[in-house]
Amino acid sequence: MASEDPTKVSIKLLIDQESNKVIVAEAGSDIVEIFRSLLKFPLGNIARLIGKHQCLQRAGCSNNLYNSVESLSLTSFRTDACKSMLLNPRSIYEDEYSKKLKLYMDVSEPTGCGELMDNPTDLKVGTVANKDESEGESMFFITDDLTVMHGLPGDLMNILHNLGINNVCQIEEKVVDISSNESMLVAPNVKVTTEKDSKTRVKIMLRKSDRKILYGEASEDFVDLLFSFLTIPLEFALELLGGKGNLTMGSISNLFKDLDTIFSITKQNSYLNGILPPFYSCPIELPSICSQHPTKILHSSYGYLKQLDPKSPIPNATNSRGYFKKKSLFVITDDLVVKSLSSVSSFSLLKETGSPLCDVEQVVISIGEVEALALLRACLCSSSALSALLNLYVKQPKQEPQ
Repeated sequence: MASEDPTKVSIKLLIDQESNKVIVAEAGSDIVEIFRSLLKFPLGNIARLIGKHQCLQRAGCSNNLYNSVESLSLTSFRTDACKSMLLNPRSIYEDEYSKKLKLYMDVSEPTGCGELMDNPTDLKVGTVANKDESEGESMFFITDDLTVMHGLPGDLMNILHNLGINNVCQIEEKVVDISSNESMLVAPNVKVTTEKDSKTRVKIMLRKSDRKILYGEASEDFVDLLFSFLTIPLEFALELLGGKGNLTMGSISNLFKDLDTIFSITKQNSYLNGILPPFYSCPIELPSICSQHPTKILHSSYGYLKQLDPKSPIPNATNSRGYFKKKSLFVITDDLVVKSLSSVSSFSLLKETGSPLCDVEQVVISIGEVEALALLRACLCSSSALSALLNLYVKQPKQEPQ
């Protein structure tokens, strides 16, 4: 069932002729490896790739976050590299998923000149141990909701039985080729903090009469947290949010659960040394997210090289936190469109709300781990992220005065 075109892979669809619906797809290891690689994509790269396909339905607010980074002026960022790191977030697995798959998944933008580097450099870095033995070729069944299982005849029999199909003669086989463009179609359809505990806060402007969120106000700490979501690999975001059954995120939750069962994704300790590549900012509100230490590089001519933090405007800095300049202020919509306050007229903003000032309430919410996870969940699953945060705040038990 392999495609003769090296840039495509083939998949066999079993179609119920009576209802003209796909029952199940039969695919080889190449397709499943593509699915596994998609789970390792940073959320920002997924948002960018989905943005190139206007026909795809957006879910959550991650596309708005990504577009906000594109729209923000470079003057808001600590360095020019900060914006590039958010627009093209790297992954510790990018060599694995972008270069070793049968379909090349280009998740990074080209260099400024648009040309490949042609000057070879001899660098000695750590090598990955080879497997003791190669893996055999496998076949898998994939259902319409991205449930994945081994391609055993008994499993197919169970699928057909559950669908009430007894006559296999009513099933048509159709082989289709998939390129890197079509592979994007499987992207996702995706302790209480007290005020004294947290320095990160957001002020939400709320209309009293209908409880509608007008907008939010925040400093660079909160916006750093929001944009750091773009750098998190999808599979780790699902793991953080309890993706194996506790998170409703379209078909992607089924895919994560089944691939974890088949390949033991979360049992491979793949992130023991860090979730993010070196120098990516780690939100203090999510302590389980950390970046790897810079790799020690031995150059054949210059000896050991020291990597510098591209986020820091200070020469020779080795590590720093945050992408935005200190004391920066931003306005944020409920669906996470972020704008610098310097680009927004406060008077026009108030005027656009169309609400009497007496009908506007201000709610200040401190952000800790629970609130950060609620925002991440809403970013993936909802178009009303600030509303989800406000609902969490309202549900929290009020502390009685001492």
